[in-house]
Amino acid sequence: MKKTLTLIVLLLITGSAFSQNIVSPQVDQADDANAKIAKIETDGQFTIVTFDYIANADNAWVQLNKEIYIQTDQGNEHYNYVKSENIAIVPAKHVFTKAGERLSFKVYFKKIPADTKSIDIIERAGYKKDGITFLNFYDVSLVKQRAYITDVKITGPNGGSPYLASGADEQPDVKDGMMGAMNAMGPMYASMAKSVLDAQLAYYKQPGKIAEIAKLNKEYFDALVKVGFNYDQALKIITSNSLISKSSSIPGQ
Repeated sequence: MKKTLTLIVLLLITGSAFSQNIVSPQVDQADDANAKIAKIETDGQFTIVTFDYIANADNAWVQLNKEIYIQTDQGNEHYNYVKSENIAIVPAKHVFTKAGERLSFKVYFKKIPADTKSIDIIERAGYKKDGITFLNFYDVSLVKQRAYITDVKITGPNGGSPYLASGADEQPDVKDGMMGAMNAMGPMYASMAKSVLDAQLAYYKQPGKIAEIAKLNKEYFDALVKVGFNYDQALKIITSNSLISKSSSIPGQ
């Protein structure tokens, strides 16, 4: 009994929750170089996307259209906007004072299916002739994290060079935009660890979730013992090769 309890505790500490909660998800393509998806969470009511936006010019601005929606890999249904926090809604604008300033905001959508593995987030497909870009993110993974800032392909009109600001009054060169983004990465990663822990705690607090995870890993442990591994060997295997996905861990940790 003591060994079983010890095993469960170790698994809860070392295994990350397998869920739709993910920090810094991998994105195949984005239309706005200044916007990043910091976190995606699905609770009992909503799918919540947290965005980080970094101004790449003085007096740059950002706003959100309520027409924004999620489309999943499960079909063509749109999971529409419900509400948002800390972001100006069209026609209002959030205007930054200077380049490098950061804005974090949340957008709540209708809850997506539990078996979703990837999503598209579409504010408005395509580009306007005046160069304004939108919060469009394609093939956003719910199981893989972004490894490097260069993972995301930023494209411009007709596949050309990207516009760096969503509504910036002046367009700086690519180097300045990238430097502003890199300078903001430090605080982002500093807050990432807390976000991971918060997401894990919220997941484990769901009714019956700890018991569900414990049961799954106990069955894995018993199966290892049954095929011939001793208790110590089985414990080592299950703690180093957990069945629970580690997708919510911090990159590089």
